[in-house]
Amino acid sequence: MANIDAPFGLKPVRHLNGNPWNGQTVRMLIEDDDTDSYFVGDPVTLSGAAGSDDTSGIIVADIAVATHSNSIYGVIVSFEPDPDNLSRIYCPTLAGGYANVCIDPDVIYEVQDDGTAVLDGASIGTNAMLTADTSGSTITGLSGWELDASIVAANATYQLQILGISQKPDNALGIYCIWEVIISNHVLRRSAAGSGNLGI
Repeated sequence: MANIDAPFGLKPVRHLNGNPWNGQTVRMLIEDDDTDSYFVGDPVTLSGAAGSDDTSGIIVADIAVATHSNSIYGVIVSFEPDPDNLSRIYCPTLAGGYANVCIDPDVIYEVQDDGTAVLDGASIGTNAMLTADTSGSTITGLSGWELDASIVAANATYQLQILGISQKPDNALGIYCIWEVIISNHVLRRSAAGSGNLGI
């Protein structure tokens, strides 16, 4: 049976030591002048600026950039409720709010590939890039980020390292396969040169 094209961004599933993901997150601020929309599963990085909406010293998030050498700090797993709009399940442009972000560099994630190439078992262990060509869903609140199947190689500047195929039911090698990955080019892991783990 063919895989379904249903992107969801990055979803934490367990730690490298085999333990289930413990749900631990860090609270991050999305400024109300931010022109990006944010969804559950979106990768984020550090803005490098102090918060202006909240001056308590909270970390400010920026949406990650899906190009070589751009590191990732974590992945959004939920948003704090907006008291003015309790039905909001994502953070729209120019809205602002707080996101709960998994920042552990040893967390394994599931991510769907974008179907631009057919990856096989030889892709396991290689590095890969992310792509944000599909926008997130305002209906489900889920991210549209995917693994770029056309950019897979042993390159430590790439953002991910492929660990294997997810053992989810009805998931199979072929386009739109769901892979298990680790963030290789992680803000908390990268080398002084700004690159991450080199794949095979």
